[in-house]
Amino acid sequence: MQLDQLITTFGLDSCDEIPFLKLYARKFKISRPSYIAFIVVLLGLACIILGIGRGFFIKIMTLVYPFIMTLEVIETQNYRNAKQWLSYWVIVMIVHLLDDYFYWILYYLPYYHFIKFIFFVLLFHPKTQFAEHFYDAVFHKCYINYQKYIYSSKRISSFNY
Repeated sequence: MQLDQLITTFGLDSCDEIPFLKLYARKFKISRPSYIAFIVVLLGLACIILGIGRGFFIKIMTLVYPFIMTLEVIETQNYRNAKQWLSYWVIVMIVHLLDDYFYWILYYLPYYHFIKFIFFVLLFHPKTQFAEHFYDAVFHKCYINYQKYIYSSKRISSFNY
């Protein structure tokens, strides 16, 4: 019963509706698919904190769920959450570019991987929808300021739109 409360607190209830988790829950005779998601999250967090394959686990845990939700938006053509997931992928791309370029500095920051993981979870978690807010606060202003340069006639003269 306490595990169900934890799952609800962390917003993993929606994992009960993910088809491949349902399949594995039936296969392994687990009563709720959310239990599988909870175990994966706990193992991933332990690995990130202990430093065992943390880069791998961060990439897996921060790419799989958003990938599935983005596919859901595309396949169902329910574009209600499209801005959330497009914003998420823009932010992830920029973070990964910066991470690759400045890794030699960031590697020495204490708890860097854990903080990065928490940031990504905040971005995609259904209760926070932080990616959309972060995009509006940071990148939208940049886009508005440089929009005329991005779409200037000199810059796109070679493209046929």
